[in-house]
Amino acid sequence: MILVISSDRFKSGSVVACIKRVSAECDITSATSQAVQRCIQFQYPVVIIDSYTRLANHYGIIQQLQQNVPDCAIIVVAHQACDAERIMSLELGAQDYIEYPFNPAELQARVRVQLRRAAQVKNKSQSMQKLVQIGGFVIDNSYHRAAVDGEELPLTAKEFALLHFLARHPDQVFSREQLLSSVWGYQYGGFEHTVASHVNRLRSKLSKTKAGAHLVETVWGVGYKFNSACLDMVRTA
Repeated sequence: MILVISSDRFKSGSVVACIKRVSAECDITSATSQAVQRCIQFQYPVVIIDSYTRLANHYGIIQQLQQNVPDCAIIVVAHQACDAERIMSLELGAQDYIEYPFNPAELQARVRVQLRRAAQVKNKSQSMQKLVQIGGFVIDNSYHRAAVDGEELPLTAKEFALLHFLARHPDQVFSREQLLSSVWGYQYGGFEHTVASHVNRLRSKLSKTKAGAHLVETVWGVGYKFNSACLDMVRTA
């Protein structure tokens, strides 16, 4: 997902339309005071600050994002920018800077670069958590093995990836859109039903074990979570 921050939704239409060709999940907010909280909540890998209408706290937003979500890539789209503004934005932590009028293909290319970098950071983090043990549940990414109380789970590659992601964040609720972004990748945006069908198949296989029936829980109106309450302890190696 990508977040566009702008004080004028209408004038940011060209930016949003451009970004949606890269990621189907593109949110926009004009409430700059809430932008940082949204980034913390949804963990956007890329945030675009559209300063077409000269956001009053342009620099402040960059600083707050750097302090609270340091892995987030910031791209500033500026109107009538000067060298001092460009330099200050980059010095404060923006990863990229582009000016109006811009070539849509160039902005899309710059966004793709940041998405690739974000994916590399995420993959590096995931590789550090290959083995997850939660009570009698174990999932080992190195050997593509998942088991509950010693009972092996015959999972497909995507079912395994989904379960591994949820298990690495026990009790944290993820929306379908967040799971699409984290497990399937941005190119699958818009196919929320894919998550539901995989969760159903995963539950069917988990329910065949003694303790696995309630491991993946639905939080109605929100999404899904790995329910560690039905297991004894949490330990990640």
